[in-house]
Amino acid sequence: MEILLTNDDSHRSPLFGFIIDKLDALGRLTVVVPKEEQSWTGKSITRFKHLYVDEIRLFGRNAFCLDGTPADCINWGIYHLFEERRPDLVVSGINIGVNTGIGFALSSGTIGACLEANIASLPAVALSQDFDSASFRQWLGKRSLPEGVLVRLKEQTAFLLDRVFDHLQERRGFFARPVTWNINLPFAARGDWRLIDAYLGHTWYASCFRRAGDRFYHDLDPPREDPRAGADGAVVRSGHVSITEIDIRNLGRSPAGE
Repeated sequence: MEILLTNDDSHRSPLFGFIIDKLDALGRLTVVVPKEEQSWTGKSITRFKHLYVDEIRLFGRNAFCLDGTPADCINWGIYHLFEERRPDLVVSGINIGVNTGIGFALSSGTIGACLEANIASLPAVALSQDFDSASFRQWLGKRSLPEGVLVRLKEQTAFLLDRVFDHLQERRGFFARPVTWNINLPFAARGDWRLIDAYLGHTWYASCFRRAGDRFYHDLDPPREDPRAGADGAVVRSGHVSITEIDIRNLGRSPAGE
């Protein structure tokens, strides 16, 4: 199996090694990762600048580093690295922070990379990891995560992802359907945790910006969470793994009978 991997947190993400270890065991892995963090870029494609690619060593393996968005990485990878055979699967993540709810799904560079794969008729998996507020604030401020948290999450993630990928590959038509499977992992999985099919919750954000003098910087107001039990965010907050199917083909479906 040929797998193409990216993320939106750049090659500096401490979680990227977790998924590289897992995917190396599933197939032949190609990594194309953004040079800088690209959170909140959605599925944007670079238009008005030239892109440069470097080959780097990343977690003990060769990788390509592109100074563009996650969607750039996937488009470039599909059409400029794979000559005779395209990838069987695209994976994006593991994102630092969840990507639950419609508002955040449309903004996420992690999910945007997967939607770019779907446009190329390829299946994709978006992976995101929930964090407690203290750890997430440390990442935002210092670009590091507490060592104890990383050690625990590495063990938990390896166990959770074994079940996740076994489950996905057992789904009928998994490799044939160009859809995105949006997977969100809890910060602390319950002892009786389950993989739960969830829907994109009606979670909405408000202001994304804060004033500093005569300028504004990104600083998100607390979002309005969807509290319903079947919403993806509620599933993750309850200690389970949420799985949500995003099928962009539904956006272009004609009314019945036409």
